[in-house]
Amino acid sequence: EPPDTVKIVPYIDDMSEAYAAADLIVSRAGANSLAELAVVGRPAILVPYPYAAGDHQAHNSRMVEAQGAALMVEEGDGWEQKLSEALRRLIADGDLRASQEKAWQALARPQATADIVAEIIKLIANSTLRP
Repeated sequence: EPPDTVKIVPYIDDMSEAYAAADLIVSRAGANSLAELAVVGRPAILVPYPYAAGDHQAHNSRMVEAQGAALMVEEGDGWEQKLSEALRRLIADGDLRASQEKAWQALARPQATADIVAEIIKLIANSTLRP
């Protein structure tokens, strides 16, 4: 049974509220989840969905782990024990949590949408194609 300070839920309606309340996050590793994690910058353990197309969540997790922003635990034999060990490590190691937060800051692109829109506008303005 988890302590009162741990909240385990199957689904969350208000992610911003959950992220604000979290000291660390255990998450899948899809693109949207990683974008959100980068913006909130919380220490994390990534558990890639093993049936994701092209195993992209495992690839995403490896990249984020290599950057120092999260730990990765893959599902499979003994994965529950590995997840438990990763949780204990992250909870016990304040320096690791701080370094993950800093690594997320380096990965975050909070202005990505505005940057993409600006590039699209430039492409349209410079286009010789007309309707």
